[in-house]
Amino acid sequence: MMYGRYGGFGGYGGYGGGYGYRMMGYGWGILLMLGLLVLIILGIVALSRYIRNSGARYKTAGYNDNQRVHSINILNERYAKGEISREDYFRMRSEIDKDSYQ
Repeated sequence: MMYGRYGGFGGYGGYGGGYGYRMMGYGWGILLMLGLLVLIILGIVALSRYIRNSGARYKTAGYNDNQRVHSINILNERYAKGEISREDYFRMRSEIDKDSYQ
């Protein structure tokens, strides 16, 4: 048997010439791998939140599709009943359409 100069058997102080648990540098490789895994998971979560909230600018304006359709239905009823003129109808309709896309 050979006794290595760094203590123990083998070339680097361990059995089998330095391979085994010391190959990863006393566990630093495992910690680095876990850290990288955590960063990947956090990146996926951040990306999913960004994609989910990408349409939020339409919601903050106070309109969504249901509110827009409801507003147009009310406007159509008022025009059909004769409560508003044709000019008022088209002016209000253009305001609803313009506000829903800001």
